[in-house]
Amino acid sequence: MMEQEIRHTANNRVRPKRWGLWLMIPLVIGTCVLCVVSSKWKESLKTQRILIEGSRIIPAQQLYAMSGIAIKSPMYGIDLYAVRNRLLAQPFIQSVGIFRQYPDVIRIRVKEREPIATLNNGSMYYLDAESYLLPYVQTTAKLDLPMINGVNDLQKVHPGDHVMLPEITQAIQLLQTAQAIDSSMYHFISEVNMNGGGDIILYSTDVAVPIYVGRGDIPKKLLTLQSFWSKFVKTGNAEKLKYVDLRFDDQVVVRWQTDEKQPPAKAAL
Repeated sequence: MMEQEIRHTANNRVRPKRWGLWLMIPLVIGTCVLCVVSSKWKESLKTQRILIEGSRIIPAQQLYAMSGIAIKSPMYGIDLYAVRNRLLAQPFIQSVGIFRQYPDVIRIRVKEREPIATLNNGSMYYLDAESYLLPYVQTTAKLDLPMINGVNDLQKVHPGDHVMLPEITQAIQLLQTAQAIDSSMYHFISEVNMNGGGDIILYSTDVAVPIYVGRGDIPKKLLTLQSFWSKFVKTGNAEKLKYVDLRFDDQVVVRWQTDEKQPPAKAAL
């Protein structure tokens, strides 16, 4: 009797497990059907639009052509990694994000490198704040940039290169300092001449006269230049300036076109 009760109890314990297995079968079949339907649905999706965001310097149409994505191509037949690499081959493109947006959109978000200066190396290039050399492209974007001249050892650099030359680094740091002081101070500079390693010479957008900056204490010298220019030049006849010299402590030495027979004047600020 005792043995029959034990068997009865064991059978009752096994039965729910078997019922659980039978209930799992429709669930597994349903999951498989959903996977097949989902796969067929994905295969039916076609690309109808390509949206490009973040392009300012490089035209969106050019980036679309570089992507190699054809309209009406299968959404899941597009190799997003390969598309990303093709776009990153353009030196102006710093980063790319590509997303599928159901049911028919490929969205491409790019971040462009922002030029801080043009570089004259026999040919014209752009430079960004990280010293990347960028091609000189035709663009509808307004790029009001100073020019960097007088840098040696640029014969072997190419667009896309990270130019690790001390002279380039110093020129960019000078322009970044001007930006930090005032955006008008940055736009005041039309040219930074590194003078082949000699004293740095600036030229202004107002009048093309040399402004001798020398080396060292650049933030202080730029602030001195800004103060001098607003007090003495904008209120007078800037066209009569011959040169401005900032290589002396706490003073600006200037020569005017009418002072040929006189020693340079010292302006106290």
